[in-house]
Amino acid sequence: MPPRRYPGAGGRKLRITSGTAAILVAVGGLLAGVLLFVGVVNVFGSGGGGRRPGTDLFVVGKATPLAATIAEKGPLILPDPLERGRDIYVQHLGGGDWRAFEVRAPDSPPECAAQWRPERRIFVDRCTGREYPADGTGLTSYPAKVEQDGRVAVDLRRPQVPASTTVVSADDSPGTTVASGTVPTSVADAS
Repeated sequence: MPPRRYPGAGGRKLRITSGTAAILVAVGGLLAGVLLFVGVVNVFGSGGGGRRPGTDLFVVGKATPLAATIAEKGPLILPDPLERGRDIYVQHLGGGDWRAFEVRAPDSPPECAAQWRPERRIFVDRCTGREYPADGTGLTSYPAKVEQDGRVAVDLRRPQVPASTTVVSADDSPGTTVASGTVPTSVADAS
């Protein structure tokens, strides 16, 4: 088969050297990478979930599918969207009652996260064994609500740290002050 002649090449056979081919491949790869990056940014920036730019309002996602997931699998555990080391649970208690709270008691090390126990519908601190109800009472909480567009949003600007609690011991003598988030679950825990 005779070599192809290309218009604009002066009737000569167009030759591509290995150096030219390498440059063309590199430029093509760079262009593909830029297009892929723009596509990924566009998908993740489309409003499916995440932090709103310039705010500490974290949009978790659409309320209806989230409620179904939580009913089936338990509360959602989310890494801190602001990367401040305060991972949160998002809990749906029915109707419009949404709760968001930290996975561990204040001043607890990261390995002491409270774990969901679906059979009892409670959270249990894996280090101390302390129990917290399904609504997260005793843990640092954040306002959570369903917005007009049907998405659940958590306001990370306003943490609500539980107050210290005085516990009365079994013999009715004055108890001890228990640190925030560590309210005993029975009289036996107080001694």
